[in-house]
Amino acid sequence: MNPFIYDIIACFVLGGIWVLLSSLAAQHFGGKIGGFIAGLPSTAVLAIFFITYTEGARHGFDVASVFPLAISVNAVFLAAFAAFSSKSFSTGLMISLGIWVLIESVCMYFHPVRFGVIVTLGILLFLVSFFYISRLHIPDPGIRPVRHGMFDMFIRAVSGGSIIVLAMLGSRLGGPVLGGILSAFPGTVVATLIISDAYGGRDLTRVMARPMMVSGVINCMVFAFAYRHTVMHMHVITALTISYAITLVSAACTYYWLNIYHREHGHAIHT
Repeated sequence: MNPFIYDIIACFVLGGIWVLLSSLAAQHFGGKIGGFIAGLPSTAVLAIFFITYTEGARHGFDVASVFPLAISVNAVFLAAFAAFSSKSFSTGLMISLGIWVLIESVCMYFHPVRFGVIVTLGILLFLVSFFYISRLHIPDPGIRPVRHGMFDMFIRAVSGGSIIVLAMLGSRLGGPVLGGILSAFPGTVVATLIISDAYGGRDLTRVMARPMMVSGVINCMVFAFAYRHTVMHMHVITALTISYAITLVSAACTYYWLNIYHREHGHAIHT
């Protein structure tokens, strides 16, 4: 069998296990520790790592260079979801996914080459999306813990493993730009929204969009930035370790800021 097939199977299994264990840990510890764990990048990190492992450091460097702009489109996705799901969850999800595909297609076609331009555009997309979602009037459902069952976590694990596989295939067949875009696909976010809607209702999922935007987009941007500046100068495992350590600091800062922000605005979301 082709060694790449073995790599695909391995990354699907390991990616699914990573997402499953992080979900179990976040649910088991709850509170601050659980929220901290839930805010850590997962599928994107493994996707970029496995792309580097299978295609080489230069390819991983190029994917990480595209990623800050690709992941910022997830902020647009979440802002659109919060806006369009006020009447219907499914309608809001379909429209926001359509917007994600449209913007990523534009990025794919007109992708900028200079990393400074990529980061600037990514930050602008995030800031505009965050400002927009902050202006939306979303009913606060209050503190409503969502306890995910094993089947729900299995669905998240499968979606996480699938994203990594798609990113690896896209990177090999379509190049690093497509690989970076597919690495950013919000599959686990979509799975989380669907599960949370089933257990907690539409208002809960709409309120969750803002902290998911801040935690997911910022921390993934930090990881990509750190990984891009280390992967060409050291072993891939070392680059991954250093980059993720930097991301841990970022995750702690964003989680601390979110707690302050929610206290000031009267929101408390625990998942």
